[in-house]
Order: sequence, then structure tokens, then C-alpha cells
Amino acid sequence: MKESRFIEFKSEISNSFLKTVSAYSNIGTGIIKFGYNDDGTICGLNEDLNKVCLDLENKINDSINPKPDYRFECDYNNKTIILLVYEGLYKPYMYKSKAYKRNDSSTIEMDILELHRIILEGKNLSFEQLDVDEEQIINYLSNCIHASSSDIAKSCGYTKDKTLRLLKLLQSKGYVKVSGNGKATKYSI
Repeated sequence: MKESRFIEFKSEISNSFLKTVSAYSNIGTGIIKFGYNDDGTICGLNEDLNKVCLDLENKINDSINPKPDYRFECDYNNKTIILLVYEGLYKPYMYKSKAYKRNDSSTIEMDILELHRIILEGKNLSFEQLDVDEEQIINYLSNCIHASSSDIAKSCGYTKDKTLRLLKLLQSKGYVKVSGNGKATKYSI
């Protein structure tokens, strides 16, 4: 057996598996097998499997946002762990503020276009449902944590009134979140 888009082998525990958890949550259910060599042969883990599962669970819960859906299966005879990660509903699933996907047998960071697509997919929407002005604001907001309406207007080349009207429309459609009020109002996706 070899690694593929939906299966990854890990002979030891390192944080690199978290990128793959992000990827499977974003693009499709997959399996990470701990205690396996790259060729799929069993090498086992030289640790208490219950403690390892708890450590893995804590790493996932502390590092991936939003929290993905997953489960563990332990094989105590072979000293292996199978981590089954389910495709999520609330995409994108981020690790260290980056979203990942699987490309054949490797895990890679999503490019900006893929990230935009998956953000909309997580909201049950698509680019085809946005008009050009709305799409430009979504594109700008997807590149920052949050922004003021002035920053958005300046970046997109819109008047302040047009920007506020578009932001209100995007908020009503569920694309944009608003925090703060008055001059401290910030917008995010």
C-alpha cells in the first residue's frame, strides 16, 4: 500500500500531520496512519497509545480552526493509530492561519483562488452568486483578518457610501461579519 490523496503514513509523531488534518477537513475525508513507514509497512509507535491519542487530540483542538470532525482507532497489538478526518461543513479549516489541501500524496497550501472558492463553499455559496463589486470586497477581506470600511473603499476604489452599501448587503447574505461599532467597526469573512 502507498500514500495517496486520501491516506498518509507517519512513522513518528510531529506537528506536520496538522496540515493534513486541515487538508482532509477542507477537501475530503481521509486517513492518517501513525506507526507506519512511507511504504505502508507497520513500524509501530514506542509510546503509550492512549497518551499519544490524547496528545494528538489536544494538538488538533488547539491548532485547527474551526474544530474539525475526526476519530481515532488504536491497534494495541501493532502499536498503531488510525486518525480518520472527516470533510467538514464549515470551511476553510485553518492551521497557523493557512488552509491546506491534498495534491496526490502530498499536502500543500491552498492558493488564493482555491481559498476563495472554499470560503464560499463553507457558506454554501459560489462565485457565480456574487456580483463583481461584491466579489472584489470578498477577495480583499480574504487576504486580511479584518478591515475598516475606509480600508476596503480605498483598496477597491469605491466611494465610502458604495462600500458601506455593499458591506451591508454582504452582511445580510452571510458573507461578511461585523465587529465593533462607530469608527472601531471592522469587517471580516
